[in-house]
Amino acid sequence: MVTTQIQDNIDTEDNDTPIWTTTGLIKIAGIMLTISALWRIVDQFVLGLGSTWMNIFPSKLFPFLILLGFFWKYRPTEIGSVLGLSRDKIQSRLVVGILIGIIFAIGIDIGGTIVYALLVDPTYPLQLNIAVNEGLLGYMFIFFLTNAFLEETLFRGLLQNAFKKRYSASISILVSAVLFGIWHAGWPLLNGSTGADAVSRVASMVFFTMILGIFFGIYYERFSSSKSLIGPIIAHTLINFVRECFKIGSEPSIQGPDVIFSNSGLMASTFLTFLLTFVPLFIIVWKFKIEQVTDFWWRVIGKDIDEK
Repeated sequence: MVTTQIQDNIDTEDNDTPIWTTTGLIKIAGIMLTISALWRIVDQFVLGLGSTWMNIFPSKLFPFLILLGFFWKYRPTEIGSVLGLSRDKIQSRLVVGILIGIIFAIGIDIGGTIVYALLVDPTYPLQLNIAVNEGLLGYMFIFFLTNAFLEETLFRGLLQNAFKKRYSASISILVSAVLFGIWHAGWPLLNGSTGADAVSRVASMVFFTMILGIFFGIYYERFSSSKSLIGPIIAHTLINFVRECFKIGSEPSIQGPDVIFSNSGLMASTFLTFLLTFVPLFIIVWKFKIEQVTDFWWRVIGKDIDEK
């Protein structure tokens, strides 16, 4: 009688346990990616929000809230370990993220244009153009911050960690980066590209965003030791904010990131500054840990590590 009652209690406890607490990460990642992708497609191509002041903000905010809410309710202990939203050494991660974001934004988007104007075509205008209404700059920063939270927690957090359950870290980084590249394939089509031009622009968009995805994946896996995505989130925000809100020169501004320029010389100089910026940063995040970099910085400025 006692044994039966104990067994009944155990069965009741098992039945009360939500199935989502034990569901595999691969399945959860697939569901969350599907929700996010469908919402993105509807906002871009059905509702046409990309041409409005709202842009596709709903497809950034609500999928992130769904993702965060799911883990908050069913798997709260994995918010840090799977989504990368850990507060571990958050100050140093914020600083490093800001520095990387500034280096990328200035070194690539602004640096390439300046190099072209100074060394190739001195007549090329270097005026600064704000690509959005100045009153919307604060809103756009929030937009890109929300976008970074969604894309980093989804692709580098959930997807990369899910793939690591079955594959090596290198394959997981590559697969999540490829999906991240495909995620951005819609922008050239949205901007009216057709035929061979569309194929070229989509291929370039997928390639360059995939490379950025690989960089952030390695940052998370090696440089951050899979402890936090705060750095990539901040860097991602600054890169997008500068790239899409501030334009140097006379190239037309378009919706989404610019990866192809009408001026071939300008594109070549931008690609060169991309390599000069990307390669050193890639080596740093591949070979070192964030603790080594921050400790080195404290020594450079002459402050005792124990006092920081």
